[in-house]
Amino acid sequence: MKLWGLFLLAAGIVAAQGDLVRQSRQALARAKQTATEAGAACRANEYEKCEALLTEAQAAIQKARDSLDKTGINPRTNPRHYKDAEIRTRETLKLLQALAPFIHPEDRAHYDAVVKRISEINDYLLSAIMTKKRK
Repeated sequence: MKLWGLFLLAAGIVAAQGDLVRQSRQALARAKQTATEAGAACRANEYEKCEALLTEAQAAIQKARDSLDKTGINPRTNPRHYKDAEIRTRETLKLLQALAPFIHPEDRAHYDAVVKRISEINDYLLSAIMTKKRK
């Protein structure tokens, strides 16, 4: 009976990790979609919409990072999900960096802050994979 209980507990932990990984992937897909929409808004001179979409992209990437951190997966021993998140974050960052010429001068500070934060998250994901465990 105790063995069955441990099995159910382990299955519940794995399911919870899977849900968090799925949440992370969905958030990264949303961030990429939002970055694309922000590009269209900036090119159409809809600066308020562009600013809101930039903030939404940043929040989605932050949610992806938080979800991965909550899984409890060690990125050094099992880097699969972290590497996927790093690649998707880098793609979104490239989309946002391509918008630089279209950003209104008054919105430049906000744009720079969003790009900087997403870059920091990308660096965190990469360093989580690449750094060795400290002794």
